[in-house]
Amino acid sequence: MRLSARGKALACACAVLAIWPASSQAATANEKATATAQVAVLTPGSMVKIQDMNFGSLAQYSGTATIVMTASVSPTCTVTGNIIRSGPCQAAGFSVSGRKNWLVRIRELNSGVVTLNGPSGATMTMTNFTIGMNASDVTSVPGGGQSTGLFGRWRIDNNTGITNFYIGGKLNVGAAQAVGVYHGTLVIQVQYN
Repeated sequence: MRLSARGKALACACAVLAIWPASSQAATANEKATATAQVAVLTPGSMVKIQDMNFGSLAQYSGTATIVMTASVSPTCTVTGNIIRSGPCQAAGFSVSGRKNWLVRIRELNSGVVTLNGPSGATMTMTNFTIGMNASDVTSVPGGGQSTGLFGRWRIDNNTGITNFYIGGKLNVGAAQAVGVYHGTLVIQVQYN
């Protein structure tokens, strides 16, 4: 599934290169252009990040606030408090490569809190992590165990053995949060068993 999507992107880039010189008045027969292409081929029993989490931009008027992001391919970001949020609302996305009927345990390894670091030592925290799975690709199974950060145990039902999942959470905005960009790292572990 991922290979065909990237293959389409590569074919599109080649088509643009083929027609671009023909549409330009200044083009000559000796002009060249290049494009790079890449693809990741996963072995069964691996995982790869497919997208980063992004809460967008916010304007803060006063007091504390939160932004709760759902865990899905098309998430929503719900704001509480005296802020305005705009821009992207994008959950963290991961792809698991296994085989049909394999079992996987998924957990976050941040002990329930990710600290986002900003300018001049300012911080925000992200908590209340949630997971979104494609119900046609996996089935929740018992035996996930009880531990911090565990998102459950899942059986891969997809014939390809490949499934994507998304992580959402709650961003906790402090009062008079310093202006700037904040970054943090969410660590996700997948155990095959």
